[in-house]
Amino acid sequence: MKLALHYPSSFSAFSKKQWKIVSIKTSALPETAASVAIAATVFGAAATLLVQRNKAAKTAEVQVPLKTCEDCDGSGICSECKGEGFVLKKLSDKSAEKARLTAKNAATRYTAALPKKWSYCTKCSSARSCSTCGGRGKISY
Repeated sequence: MKLALHYPSSFSAFSKKQWKIVSIKTSALPETAASVAIAATVFGAAATLLVQRNKAAKTAEVQVPLKTCEDCDGSGICSECKGEGFVLKKLSDKSAEKARLTAKNAATRYTAALPKKWSYCTKCSSARSCSTCGGRGKISY
């Protein structure tokens, strides 16, 4: 919608009563139809180009024979931390036995030998996936 202001011919007599706002209504349909047609053309061209690129990439891709990763047995998960990103520090058998014997009650006796400290996995750097195959589970020959 376009607006036009009509003002009196003489500026010397300046009053608000003399100003008039005249509205000119235009149909929005031709502009909308044109913009929809342009958008559809652009979208169709982009979709066609994308499909052609994908077909070209699939035909150019060479099938490389793959074998199962020996480190993770094909799971893609780090074998050291089992995909948790951290490793519990284990106590030696002597330390665990000593902790059990010095415990004051039954609950502490049971949990005394369990590891209390942990560290980030050094094999996968806490990435949680196998560093040999990159988490894919397969490696090329």
